[in-house]
Amino acid sequence: MIMKLWITVFALFLLTMQNAVGQSARTSVYKNLVTKKVFFESASKKPDGIGYSYFIDGKRVDKITYDSFQSNWRNLQSCCPCILQTYNSSGQLLNEGVRCTDAPVGWWKAYHPNGKLKESGQYKENDSGNWDNLCERGYCSVRVGRWTYFDEQGKQLYVEDWKDGAFVKQIPEQLRMEIWKVDFLLRGKEAEKIPLTLDEISQINILPKYKNKARSDITMKLRIEAIGYPQFRAECKLDEFKNIDAQKLLLASGIPMDKNPQFILEVFSGKENIDRAYLRITK
Repeated sequence: MIMKLWITVFALFLLTMQNAVGQSARTSVYKNLVTKKVFFESASKKPDGIGYSYFIDGKRVDKITYDSFQSNWRNLQSCCPCILQTYNSSGQLLNEGVRCTDAPVGWWKAYHPNGKLKESGQYKENDSGNWDNLCERGYCSVRVGRWTYFDEQGKQLYVEDWKDGAFVKQIPEQLRMEIWKVDFLLRGKEAEKIPLTLDEISQINILPKYKNKARSDITMKLRIEAIGYPQFRAECKLDEFKNIDAQKLLLASGIPMDKNPQFILEVFSGKENIDRAYLRITK
């Protein structure tokens, strides 16, 4: 009698799991996605006087290996949407999920070096059927629902809840500082979306959005670059940013204004690049 009861309970459990999987599949707007693979390493070639030398992630390889990496990156360009798996050169799976080229637009999983699951979650799906201008239309890397994080032994560390790309809460709250977004505002508008004068750069209001109560020093870096010129960087603390003089920094960079220099404002915590803004500067 006990054995029959156990079998009945186990059968009901399997049926529940099958229904859950079926419902999960039906709730997705994507059907019959193909799986494609890419390698994370960068590929490059340099003339060597005879022909070309080929490199993968800085290491010299033969042309056959180089060509295989190049063909893999073409998989990225033709993925819209697909299930994209990213590997390192050793063949280890780093992450996988639904993407349109490099934009996550569905389920997502990342893995530790030992192959154990590191994180899993969901990005907003594109239910419109239109794959043009995803980021402008709010379908690019928008986190939704519950995200779960694990250690290298597979033990759950914490979870996060997200709604339409906005962080909601972290359970339990972590001790290290985490910033999930930085707003760059000028007179209440997104600084990236409006033309700025050089003098207005220091007036940008930089507002980090934290996941928890932990805090650490934040560093601002202003990059100035143009084709044919070495990159110029200036650095300051967040509370010192309002005192920067972009006119003087441009002069120090040696880049003439008529060369259309690009101004990139970056936020760092230690060596970690938290966020950046690409500024449009008017002459």
